[in-house]
Amino acid sequence: MVKKPLQVLVVDDDFMIARVHAKYIDSQKGYRVMGVSHNFEQSMALVHELQPDLLVLDVYLPDRSGIELLRTIRSQGISCDVILITASKELEVVEEGFRLGIFDYLLKPFDLEHLKESLVKYQQYKIRLGTSLNLNQAMVDDLKKIRSTGPLKQLQSGIDVRTLEHIKESLHNTKGFYSADQIAQLTEVSRSTARMYLAYLVEEKVVEEKLQYGTVGRPQLLYRMINNITPLKW
Repeated sequence: MVKKPLQVLVVDDDFMIARVHAKYIDSQKGYRVMGVSHNFEQSMALVHELQPDLLVLDVYLPDRSGIELLRTIRSQGISCDVILITASKELEVVEEGFRLGIFDYLLKPFDLEHLKESLVKYQQYKIRLGTSLNLNQAMVDDLKKIRSTGPLKQLQSGIDVRTLEHIKESLHNTKGFYSADQIAQLTEVSRSTARMYLAYLVEEKVVEEKLQYGTVGRPQLLYRMINNITPLKW
């Protein structure tokens, strides 16, 4: 068990967003927000003073970037985990973050449930580390599973998170099977975009597909959300 609450420093140049995130994190069991900062210099001072377990760090700061802050922390040998927040869809930013040892990242815009998922994963990770007496391959594999991050796979696949959520939401509001052309019209994206996102959702087991055989021409692939027909099990 984690013996004391995980100590968090929230870093974001937007005062309102920083306040919202800090309040939400502080409300989560097992977490305590130690401070909030809005720029590079203030953040470095608080990292040294407070020695937090976790930084919830925005990439865009007014004086220097969050990546520079992370790089400085690592160069000084400061032991601190990081959940990186970015509005950038540039894979290079994410890759640099992982090279610098971030635990997870969140791609803006995101809701508080996504932040909660990252916090739950981090807490599980710290608990496993704190309760494991002997290091073995099974433990390492388990820790790797906890740290696995969905958005990176989406970025590498050319998947935009907002478009993905828009298509998923539209499918949630439908009944029965729809063709890629129908889904493209429904979501106001191109047919090729719809097909790419549907293929991704099928691979992720969020959408199911079936072949419909007509009297003329080739069979057509149809799609529907799995959760629309399968009750959730808690």
